[in-house]
Amino acid sequence: MSSGAGLVPPPRPVLGPAGPWEPVRADLDRYGVALVHSRLSDWPAPPGGEGELRRLLGRDWARYRELAGRPHADRFRATRLLLKHVAATAVGARPHELELAYGLTGRLYVRGCDQVDLNLSHTKDVALVGITSLGLIGVDLEHEERRVYGSGIERVMCTPDELRRLAASPEPERNLALLRRWTLKEAYTKALGQGLAFSFTHFGFDLPESCGRARLLRPHGDPVNEHWWTFHTRRFAGGYLAAAAVRDDGRGRNLDTGLTTALDHRTVQVLWERQAAAAHQPRGGG
Repeated sequence: MSSGAGLVPPPRPVLGPAGPWEPVRADLDRYGVALVHSRLSDWPAPPGGEGELRRLLGRDWARYRELAGRPHADRFRATRLLLKHVAATAVGARPHELELAYGLTGRLYVRGCDQVDLNLSHTKDVALVGITSLGLIGVDLEHEERRVYGSGIERVMCTPDELRRLAASPEPERNLALLRRWTLKEAYTKALGQGLAFSFTHFGFDLPESCGRARLLRPHGDPVNEHWWTFHTRRFAGGYLAAAAVRDDGRGRNLDTGLTTALDHRTVQVLWERQAAAAHQPRGGG
């Protein structure tokens, strides 16, 4: 294995559709994992107007139209455009050729592209996307200024071992330590597709002094021997804290993620033609 095995690279900034995307592709090639952060304001409606936006959103167009005029509409549009551009970079396609879909728990995936897994988090005007060719990924994002320690949330979020660790740490460091645990737990349960259904007091983390790789613990502090999982927290510009949980299913980081190598060429062409036709169907219901 390379020196990159089991590592999660730092989040790469992209400034909209123009990227830069080369570092994202390089991280996928080296680590099998890439993290991307971007400001939602960098993803306005495309210059081609409504027709171009409808083509890019695909089946999400109807949901976007339902949100029209509401505060969440712009955020929905921006995150879906970002997700499609990240996925397109991974599989060597164009964003409008891909279709986002949702599992029973609402978990996002790219329809017909099970060679990659992706996940989304956002706060304020910043979004974080994680993508992997290794297996599963979950991500979470918070701003370091968010005050959580002392609010009482630690009692419903931490294991007995984590509460002891927090109490023993210097008081100025406790808020960030709690935020790191919170984001890691969010990322882990999102990767599992469980969300808040998985109690945060049933598992904990041993954190390094600075951001980096963390270790999964049982409630009373015993390490869990789950070597196929990797947990990382990363800080990046603007005071943001990112967390990622990645499960390596043994596919190998050099898996060819290209769309046309994962599917038969004729099948790909049919899918693209159907996608184009669906995007131009008149919307029912007025």
